[in-house]
Amino acid sequence: MKKIISLISSIVLAAGMTTAMAANAVNVEDYKPSFFFKAEESTGVEVLKYGSVFVNRSTAPEGTKIPAAVYFSDDYHYAGQIFVKWNCEKTDLQLTDLTGPFAKAGGCPYKITGINSDADLVNLLNTFPELNMMAVNYTETNVNKPLQLTGTESYDYPLACFNAVFKSGAAGGSYDIEFYDQGNYFTAVVPRFPDDPKLSIEVHPAEYSEGLRINCSDRMLGDINDDKMIDAVDASSILAAYAKISSSMESGLSDDQLAAADVDGNKKVDAVDASNVLGYYAFISGTGTGTLNEFVKR
Repeated sequence: MKKIISLISSIVLAAGMTTAMAANAVNVEDYKPSFFFKAEESTGVEVLKYGSVFVNRSTAPEGTKIPAAVYFSDDYHYAGQIFVKWNCEKTDLQLTDLTGPFAKAGGCPYKITGINSDADLVNLLNTFPELNMMAVNYTETNVNKPLQLTGTESYDYPLACFNAVFKSGAAGGSYDIEFYDQGNYFTAVVPRFPDDPKLSIEVHPAEYSEGLRINCSDRMLGDINDDKMIDAVDASSILAAYAKISSSMESGLSDDQLAAADVDGNKKVDAVDASNVLGYYAFISGTGTGTLNEFVKR
């Protein structure tokens, strides 16, 4: 399927690109739509400053579901067809309960004839259990125009919603849900340019779209030595790990510790994490209250 679309796109592109670019109707290189995820919090599940999720296995009930949704950012509003797939290669984190956007978000990002509910979207949603993968596609049947927005922006509503659930006995560490673009299971956008309907290309946003990291640990966020306190000792441990990582050495921390050390959720353990922990320790040692995550997100 991907090869067929790519071949057709290449043929049409070769025929129409020169004319289109010469007329400055569309700067194709500027068209870079992207996908992203948003997750929700629950008991033992925190959404961090930069969007990653932290799960504390000691407080999250067994089988806790992490609600998430996939969104599409298309500043130019050119998308005519959207094919998006996402998966988690670590199968200790299972992707389940795929639904459309109506039930949880109250609406759909695009106006599509005959689609007014999650039930109407059933043929657009797919799961591939053997790959721990999910997929959704949207298509405007009029080949001369892009999909029509329901709201103001393409990300006013999610494309689809799902849950991520850890299996019993799942190991601590980092789990990444990524947009997929391999073989026949590809993520792609086919834009339709109103100023030049003959111009046809295929864009693969999986190359630069942001995935969702879920850090799973047996301790609370920032408590590296698991002594039930977040203090200068934890900050020192994070700083020492960062120094080793910066020197291309092993961090010296376990997977559970590393998961708890990325306190701002930017997918790396660095000096900023250590500074946040130290700042929080000073804060609560005075009159401050609240969690480390609340402190970091201020």
